[in-house]
Amino acid sequence: MVYRGIAGLGGGSEEIYRYTTSLDHDVEILPYALRVLEAHVRHLAEKRVIPVSAAEATLRALEELKNVEPPREGYEDVWEWIEEELDRRTRGLSRWIWIGRSRNDHVSAALRMLAADRLRQLIEAIDEFLAAAGSLKAREGSVLIPLHTHRQPSQVGTLSCLIDSWIEGAVTVRRLAESVLPLVERSPLGASAGAGTLAPLDPWRLASLAGLGEPLVSSVYAAGSRLDVSAAASVAALALTEASRAAGDLILYSNPYVGILRLPDSHVATSSIMPHKRNPATMEVLVARAKRGQACLASILSIQAGLPSGYSLDLQEANPCLYLVLRDAVDAYRVLASAVEGVRVNRERALELLRLYTPWSAEEAERRALVEGKPLRDAYSQVASRLDEIAGMDPEWAVKARRTGCRWL
Repeated sequence: MVYRGIAGLGGGSEEIYRYTTSLDHDVEILPYALRVLEAHVRHLAEKRVIPVSAAEATLRALEELKNVEPPREGYEDVWEWIEEELDRRTRGLSRWIWIGRSRNDHVSAALRMLAADRLRQLIEAIDEFLAAAGSLKAREGSVLIPLHTHRQPSQVGTLSCLIDSWIEGAVTVRRLAESVLPLVERSPLGASAGAGTLAPLDPWRLASLAGLGEPLVSSVYAAGSRLDVSAAASVAALALTEASRAAGDLILYSNPYVGILRLPDSHVATSSIMPHKRNPATMEVLVARAKRGQACLASILSIQAGLPSGYSLDLQEANPCLYLVLRDAVDAYRVLASAVEGVRVNRERALELLRLYTPWSAEEAERRALVEGKPLRDAYSQVASRLDEIAGMDPEWAVKARRTGCRWL
């Protein structure tokens, strides 16, 4: 109970301490906390704010802590534990280093580092998925399949139509991640608790030492705002939503009632009592986590709403949601890439379904309107009353006849 002891507040209730501690989830930002402190110590030494001996001893101790697992109780947060450990390992020399900083600006920096790393991982995972989707398109893209609106067969298209939709969505998410990354990487270091410090710190040098981007202008925003990392969470939630739509397609087309796609064995699970089942386990989990990601984003934003400027402990409670949604987004695209890479296509079943549902009636109505020079509504009515007449047509004609298709650029 380091900080309360220093302030002369005494030990306090153990129950209340457990209620407010963040140790159980601070493990997520521990590596970044150590990096931030390392940058801070080096800068203090450069500026001769602290003795070289204190800096050297602390840097050695910080290196040691990279291989130490923090406890899950007994401290307010991981920063308290770090401070006590450094004090013990340096025999008090680390007491010099706490000038010119606060948990506020250091937590903000650690969260930004974590969010930036997860965004980069998301971009890499999307690239894996794009490669897998491109490979499937090259192998099986010409296969004719029924497309859907309202979850019903609507028009005939190629598998490329479906894959291109996945690709466009993933590329959009990738661009969003790239656009948010520079905002997330801005440095809050030097803001201290929110109003700056008397120590002669150079925010640009601090940012460089920590591997962050340009310093933020407002110290109050730097230490107390979570807008930028919330933007990263928003991208992650959008990524999960888009990935879940591709997962929904895989679930639909691999359902035995449809049977056009077959998921790889590694992505399905059987039943405890029904051995014939091929449950789309990974895709179901992905869809559920997408919904959880939306709930996480709502929690992150709700916790911030109405807070006055500056840091409040309320913000601590949003951190687990941030970690979760960012992690789930990366995992989703990695799992999706693996599933798409191993999926198999049943061409015969696809053709069978096309002939069963004749999803080219829209094209037939347009053809008659254009060829016979009649209003579309008249042709539409004619086709609607004579669907059995077009059932024997070759479904490929509709795809070839379209002046615009699933890709028009």
